[in-house]
Amino acid sequence: VNQQIEQMVAFINQEALEKQNEINVKAEEEFNIRKLTAVEAARSKISAEFEKKKKQIAINQKIERSTELNAARLRTLKAMDAELQSVLKDATASLAKVSQNESAYKDLMYKTLLQACLTLRDPIVVVKVRLADAPLVKELVPAVTAEYKKVTSQDVKLSIDGSAFLDEKSAGGAVLYSNEGRIFLDNTFESRLAIAYEQNMPVIRSMLFQNVV
Repeated sequence: VNQQIEQMVAFINQEALEKQNEINVKAEEEFNIRKLTAVEAARSKISAEFEKKKKQIAINQKIERSTELNAARLRTLKAMDAELQSVLKDATASLAKVSQNESAYKDLMYKTLLQACLTLRDPIVVVKVRLADAPLVKELVPAVTAEYKKVTSQDVKLSIDGSAFLDEKSAGGAVLYSNEGRIFLDNTFESRLAIAYEQNMPVIRSMLFQNVV
């Protein structure tokens, strides 16, 4: 009987030992799985954070490069504009010398007045000039009106505005009014220069900044 009891006890102990080993193995497997899962999750999180920081660094670098390029472009444009303004200033200064050549200035004023009259096409035109140019314009009126009639077969009455004159600092030219002052044409040399400057801006830029993109 004792032997049978001992065999039963040994069997029970063996079963308990095997069950314990089975539980330990299963627990270790579950632990390893959880540990592996946690490691993979941590690795994925670190990798995602790294990629996020990497992308943010790339974005910041692009922003910095773009900012630097824009700043450089603005400096270039500012320098180009300063050069263009310098050219316009020099050209404006040169206009002041036009009236110093009497014969050339007389011819230019004749063409300026005639062109303006042909543009306005009004029978009564009032012209505003510098006070210093009033005698010259008075002298040119007969020739201008005669040529106007020759071209248009119509008469034009051209008179000088004696109540107001262009600024004496003006380079010359004239402002002409028609339709009782409701229509006017600015044919001063400064105005003509400004128009020519704007119209020829692409050519001027090309000449000054051939190597600038």
